[in-house]
Amino acid sequence: MTFIISLAIFIKLQTSNINELWSCMRAGDADALKELYNSLYQVLFTANFSICMRRDIVKDSIHDAFISIWVHRDKLPLVSSPGGYINTCVRRKMIDALRKEYPLESALLNTDTPYEFPYEEVVISFQEQEETRQTIREALTHLTGKQKEAIRLRFFENKNYEEIARLQGCEPRTIYNRVYEAVERLRQYFSVRHPR
Repeated sequence: MTFIISLAIFIKLQTSNINELWSCMRAGDADALKELYNSLYQVLFTANFSICMRRDIVKDSIHDAFISIWVHRDKLPLVSSPGGYINTCVRRKMIDALRKEYPLESALLNTDTPYEFPYEEVVISFQEQEETRQTIREALTHLTGKQKEAIRLRFFENKNYEEIARLQGCEPRTIYNRVYEAVERLRQYFSVRHPR
C-alpha cells in the first residue's frame, strides 16, 4: 500500500508543469505561485499528515512554506525537483512548529511517550488514504504489464534507463518511452478522476 501512495505522490510532484510554474514563480509571477499552491496542496497535505497527524500544524506549515518561498523567491536555487524542494520546506516548517508547541518533548519527533491522536483525524486520514489507494489501483489497471514493471524499476528500485533496458532486453529509448507513456496515462487518469 505504501508503494501505491508513494507512486501517487511521486507522479504529482514530478510533473513538467510544476517545473514550469517553479521557473515562472522564481521570476516573480504571483499567478504561478497560486497555481503551484493549488496543484500541490493536497499531495503535500497527505504526505505530511501521515507524519504529524495534526491538521492545523500541517495546514499552517504548507501556508508558511509557500509564503517563505514567495518572500525569498529571488534567492531560491535552481532545483531539478521543485515539488520535492517544496515538500522539504513544508516538513521543516512543520518540525519548527512542533518544536515550539512541544518544547520539552521536541514534539512527536524524538519522544518515546506515545501520543494519542484525536479519533476524528485518524478516521479522516484513513478514509482519504483508502480513497487514494483505490484510485491508484484503478489507474494502474490502465497500464500494461511492461509499463508497470518499468515504473517499479525506475522509481522504486532507482534503476536508470540503461539498467532497466538490460533487464528487459531492449533499448534504453524504449524504456524511456514506456515510462513516459505510463506516467502520462496515470496523469490523464488522475486529471479525469480528480480535476482541479
